[in-house]
Amino acid sequence: MSNLMPALADINIPPHVKVQTTDSFESLMSEIGRRSMMGYAGEVFFGTAFLQGSRLQFTTAMPIQRMIEVSKTDRSRKKDTLLEVAEHSNRPQEPAHAKHLRNYLISTACTGDKFILPAFTFNYGVGLDESAPDATLILFASADDGTNAWPGILLLPQGAKLDTTDGAHRRSQIAEILTSGKMGDDGKDALKRNAVDVKIVFESSRSDSHQDFADCGKAKSIPKSLVTTFDVRDRRNQRSRELVKNTPFLAAYVDATASNVNLSSKSRMIWSMSAVRMFVAHVVDHHPDTNLSEEEKTEGAEDFFSALVRHLPQLKALDRARKEKTSEVTTGSLRDLKGGDVALRGVGMAVFARAFLYSKDEEIDYEVMAAKLATIDWHLLSCERSDLPLGPTYSSELMKNAQPIWAHLLVIGENRYRVSSSSTDADGAWNKIIERLFGENRQAA
Repeated sequence: MSNLMPALADINIPPHVKVQTTDSFESLMSEIGRRSMMGYAGEVFFGTAFLQGSRLQFTTAMPIQRMIEVSKTDRSRKKDTLLEVAEHSNRPQEPAHAKHLRNYLISTACTGDKFILPAFTFNYGVGLDESAPDATLILFASADDGTNAWPGILLLPQGAKLDTTDGAHRRSQIAEILTSGKMGDDGKDALKRNAVDVKIVFESSRSDSHQDFADCGKAKSIPKSLVTTFDVRDRRNQRSRELVKNTPFLAAYVDATASNVNLSSKSRMIWSMSAVRMFVAHVVDHHPDTNLSEEEKTEGAEDFFSALVRHLPQLKALDRARKEKTSEVTTGSLRDLKGGDVALRGVGMAVFARAFLYSKDEEIDYEVMAAKLATIDWHLLSCERSDLPLGPTYSSELMKNAQPIWAHLLVIGENRYRVSSSSTDADGAWNKIIERLFGENRQAA
């Protein structure tokens, strides 16, 4: 065994981390055997040591139970001051986030289902005093190999605890499940049959450890439409995905990557997956028979959208453009006509959800409903947006030209407006449509 190699000479290694190297695999294994024979009471982890950001780090995998045993969480509390927060490794627990993680683990890992957790990031070096035990990292490397990653073994002595940098919520919920009196032994055993991947950063500066936590949170969150597309464990997501796949028009015109319900005005696509999920969610939440499944409540949605495409002029034109591939008609050119086409926005999908549910409740044929919806002027205004005069009369002129059905959707600013997609505003629009099409003034289903 030899000590520090040249590649680590300029790396700041915490006092309680000892690094040894060997260029012989036999020597590496014999060292482990020697410690085992001498009654080494700590933990041994095989993995890879590497340099990143001018620091030595180690990555490995641990059985879930062992991960809990060798790690700890040091949280600040709600309403702590800056100085108090700075003395702890982790943020206060967020109950909603913790509950979401707990439910995820209970419904997957504890039932033997497929699941995945991001890697945990731990620290060894922050907050250790003179009495803290030394961790030993043995690297399989020659002194002049010129590499920056090495197979290695981490010897974590008895009593040593890895401090949680990133993954405190995951760790706390795993620990709570394993100690919960409400969780049966079968569920706990199923959870313990899994392992997790772990990164250990050897860092003695608490400030730098805090920066590590902040850096771990810099990953861009997944757009909601992609979550709807990928997370088919959620039944509403799964039904939304099936609806799009089973309807050629939706398959061609639904953006599965968009971050928002509404798309940009020039987008070739019409709706986002988030908007489709909004359709499914409304039908599921407002269906009169609560005992039915998501699939049963939304049965016929494919036929409903096919009928809409056959009757609504804007959808019919876009369907023809899709099939012919030579038409000059585009989604962008139709979306902005006369202040904007409501049918080609997120709120249009919300109105369609109410129309679909009304058709089912009142036993109205989808073709009949689609033909009636085609008689509605889906444009926000009776003029083009560019025709509105800018200045003090803008608001009054806007409302003067607003279509009565959609006027309440307008959120007016200085010389501009946007369209609300709230559930309440969609309800208001649908009630006006019912009154116009069916001569009734009823609440939407």
